[in-house]
Amino acid sequence: MNVPTAFTVVSGRAGTLRLLGELDAVAVPAVWARLEGVDGDVALDCAGLTFIDASGVRLFVALQTACGSRGARLSIVNPSRCVIRLLDVTGLAPAMDVRVDCSAS
Repeated sequence: MNVPTAFTVVSGRAGTLRLLGELDAVAVPAVWARLEGVDGDVALDCAGLTFIDASGVRLFVALQTACGSRGARLSIVNPSRCVIRLLDVTGLAPAMDVRVDCSAS
């Protein structure tokens, strides 16, 4: 398991987190902890995810709810194939802000 390794908070409001490896029940608490205190938009760069399970999807839904309650937005950026598949299978794809950032490396 790889816990997310790249995280930046811009001006104490917006957060960007690059997720790597597996987003499962073991990794979710670390992701949630890294996003504590962010009160603006949250972007999750998911290009490096190789696995996501139901706990990862629950995290996305919880983050979207938390962001929405404070007038912010959750974006799923550069989703890997496993993320796209799980969002499609669960029917959440239309409800999420999923985007591709061509400038990301």
